[in-house]
Amino acid sequence: MILQSLYQRYMDLAKDPSSGVSPLYFSAGKVSYLLEIEPDGSLLQVTDIRMKQGKKMVPQLLVVPEQSSRSSGIAPYFLSDKAEYLLGHYSVVPDEKIAEKKKTDALRKFEASRQLARDVLQYAKESEKKLAVVRAMLAFYDLWDPERVREHPQLQHIMNDLDKGIDTNMAFRLCTQHARIDEADAVRTAWIVSRQQADAESDYNSQCLLTGESNVPIARTHDKIKGIRNAQSAGASLVSFNFHSAESYGKDSMQSYNSPVGRTAMFGYTTALNHLLSSPRNRMWIGDMTVVFWSGQATDAEQIEASFAAYFDSQPEPVEDTQLTEQVQDILKRARNGARLDSDMVPQGNTPFFIMGLSPNNARVAVRFFWQGNFGELVSRLGRHVADLALAGYEEHHLKTPTIYRILAETMRVGGDGRKVGEGPPSIIGGELLRAVIQGKAYPLSLFTMIINRIRADGTVNHLRVSIVKAYLSRYSRIFRNDHLKEELTVELNSQAQEPAYRLGRLFAVLEKAQQEAASGKLNATIKDRYFGAASSNPGAVFPILLKLSQHHMSKSRYGDFRDREVQEILQEVHSFPAHLDLQRQGVFVLGYYHQKQHFASQIKAAAEAKQEAAAAAEAAQ
Repeated sequence: MILQSLYQRYMDLAKDPSSGVSPLYFSAGKVSYLLEIEPDGSLLQVTDIRMKQGKKMVPQLLVVPEQSSRSSGIAPYFLSDKAEYLLGHYSVVPDEKIAEKKKTDALRKFEASRQLARDVLQYAKESEKKLAVVRAMLAFYDLWDPERVREHPQLQHIMNDLDKGIDTNMAFRLCTQHARIDEADAVRTAWIVSRQQADAESDYNSQCLLTGESNVPIARTHDKIKGIRNAQSAGASLVSFNFHSAESYGKDSMQSYNSPVGRTAMFGYTTALNHLLSSPRNRMWIGDMTVVFWSGQATDAEQIEASFAAYFDSQPEPVEDTQLTEQVQDILKRARNGARLDSDMVPQGNTPFFIMGLSPNNARVAVRFFWQGNFGELVSRLGRHVADLALAGYEEHHLKTPTIYRILAETMRVGGDGRKVGEGPPSIIGGELLRAVIQGKAYPLSLFTMIINRIRADGTVNHLRVSIVKAYLSRYSRIFRNDHLKEELTVELNSQAQEPAYRLGRLFAVLEKAQQEAASGKLNATIKDRYFGAASSNPGAVFPILLKLSQHHMSKSRYGDFRDREVQEILQEVHSFPAHLDLQRQGVFVLGYYHQKQHFASQIKAAAEAKQEAAAAAEAAQ
């Protein structure tokens, strides 16, 4: 299913010339220099085609004859390769034995590159052999002397970079033409024919699992996947066997024949996955997991993919706002406000959509999860996530759904300047959180535990932390059909909720308010700074002390009688203070405290607005 989806992605991209995806037998390769040769094969000059990126010069990524992965041995690429292959370059070192070995290896690599070029160019048609590019290329390999590579005058200005091994990838260009030699029709045709001949000589033909075609050459090994965080720089394999217990029916496990995938199909799925991993629009990193996602439809694919990325990526790729993105944002806003959300309400809702999480595993790629559905179902899941997080008191500039990065950052310690400091949560939690959102499963218990412990440790009860607490409890109650907290898990204060932990959280907020009013706001610290953690876990030991203190605060406060009535109303349904609250009820306590605090804030805001309206009315009457 995964490989078929990726192969279909390749087929869709191949139809679009602007996609930048490599055609069969070609791949994207880095090129730093162009070796410009004369028609007689002599080297005229070396042109630096690197681009400036910030303060660095970086190679261009061009479509060149396929460059399969190579980890050891000598494996030349056709007409686009490192300087040691194309020119026989070798660096000089003080140790004579090492220097001689480097020179010998470079000569062997150059000889392999020359032989490959000659073998491929022999497939050019007779009439095309007379073309200047083919003649010039063959003449270069006849004339070039790798023994004197370090003395060539046209290489002196880049010799230091070549010796350091910095961006030494090169390609050829005939000085009388603008295009590279490997782009010439005759050369491309010769390369394709040579590859087709090699495929026809395959030692194993069978039915391809991806396409269903019979008697096709099966890929002996699969190309490496690059761009996965913390994986080997040379790439890692998605399909690979290297232990005897995986052998079956006499097939050699080292050849990947236990998963018979045709060479063409193998090229397609690996190209598609590497293209996704190289595209910031289709890739993001969450914890230790690299996530790629794509739409199964060419129409509006950019907007559809960007709509998903915007709700999870900390720095999504900018995309022009369209009617589709506006509609998706409106749907999620409705979900936040508690409206029902169905997948058929989503524009382009039937569009197939795929999400895959990948992690490195030595020289292989581990698929952490794979989700396949349609865009409408995905937006519905996102809407459920938005609704679970919804909580009163969100500031205007935070109306957007918090990304996974912001959610995970709340598990970190808050420094004196209010910034997050210290280590974040274990990287695995990010993947579990994303999986919970996409698949509609329960949020990670470890995330909930870390948030509760962080609140108890530093006493910071902000909107996002409480949103996470509410979201966890809401989804837990819904999935496990536990309705006893239904009254407490609301967007704003529910004064009728009976759960003792919720009422005790409200009570703590009232007692804190009484203290603040008694001191007219002139406090360095409140009871929250000293007692919140203990009150949320061991209320039986803390609240009797707090109630005694509150009598002193209320006697001094202008609103003491009002706070006393609030305390009586809250305690009316609390028959005793529990000696201990479990982790779940500590979350309910936090939610009750926050709801009551936001209720006070809304009262102050309403009073201020009423005062302004009255003043405006009086001014208008005059």
